[in-house]
Amino acid sequence: MKDRTPANVARFASLFQGRRDAFGLMQGGRTLSLRRPLSLFHYRLHLHERARLGIYPLLPDGSTRFLVLDFDGPDAEMAARKVYDCARNYGLPFAWEISKSRGIHLWLFFSEPISARNARRIARTVLNEAKVRSEIFPKQDRLPQNGLGNFIWLPLSGESVKKGRTIFVDPVSLKPYPDQWTYLTDIHRLSGQDVSEILKMEEFSTETIEGKFSWKGNNGSPKIYQGDLLPCSRRMLEGVAEGCRDAVTFRLAVHLKSRGYTLEQAEKLLQTWNVTKNRPPLEPLIITTKVRSAYSHGYTGYGCEDPLIIPFCEGSCVIKKKGFIDLMVAERGSERGYDGKDNSEEKP
Repeated sequence: MKDRTPANVARFASLFQGRRDAFGLMQGGRTLSLRRPLSLFHYRLHLHERARLGIYPLLPDGSTRFLVLDFDGPDAEMAARKVYDCARNYGLPFAWEISKSRGIHLWLFFSEPISARNARRIARTVLNEAKVRSEIFPKQDRLPQNGLGNFIWLPLSGESVKKGRTIFVDPVSLKPYPDQWTYLTDIHRLSGQDVSEILKMEEFSTETIEGKFSWKGNNGSPKIYQGDLLPCSRRMLEGVAEGCRDAVTFRLAVHLKSRGYTLEQAEKLLQTWNVTKNRPPLEPLIITTKVRSAYSHGYTGYGCEDPLIIPFCEGSCVIKKKGFIDLMVAERGSERGYDGKDNSEEKP
């Protein structure tokens, strides 16, 4: 790629900022997660086709400088288009990248670090409105002790650029911008104030991370926010009969983990669900044990083949409807953020 001058490398690094003490690197066919200082040298390796660089978007204080929605599969372009159109209604200037796998990355940049919780809240809102799914980076609201989260590969990646991939395109024509450097230099970044104003909009005010509990249903009874959970999980949250509550509690915890809930949020929600929806409720200690087990190990399956879970399945579920085996692991790799071994990476 032309014009990889020191000034352009520095501009590129200032836009794609993540953690400075760790990064992902692919070199010679090997993918590594390295805990060492990130420097302009590594960005130069990336832009000069000598290595592929991945950065961790979630900073130690729970903030991020960008948000990415990752769409893959045959419907990637259609799904990304729906989200892009919804996002424009909120003044969200997503940048459209063709990924290495020919999927779509929608990037949203911030002029200053904002809370990952708010960034992910924005992502979930536009995804829900567009009625589509995607991976969200950062994948978590905050990091566990000594955790890193998940890194994402950067655009303008070596040989991929020559093949028309990892480049930014006009969202309307899907034609590459003729000067990628000029486009990235002029790209709009939302300020913290911009984000605050967007989050004050009515559509966003009804969905917050801590607001996953709505205490008044139509009949005055407690109602738990169901958000973007799968149909089986939504049915489970309506309450379950005796005999399958242990299994259901565990699978609900796995699902909440995959959707970005912290252990504390998941436990609080499921304790509330237990006492308000189940008759008789389980012992609180059982809920605590199941949730902590789900978060302490690398469990990711939703229990689709478990005889105790099958009765909650619905034909409208994307897993059942499309038969995507890989969707049985929601937001693949996100569980690694809970065991201190956060060295998974975005798929190429």
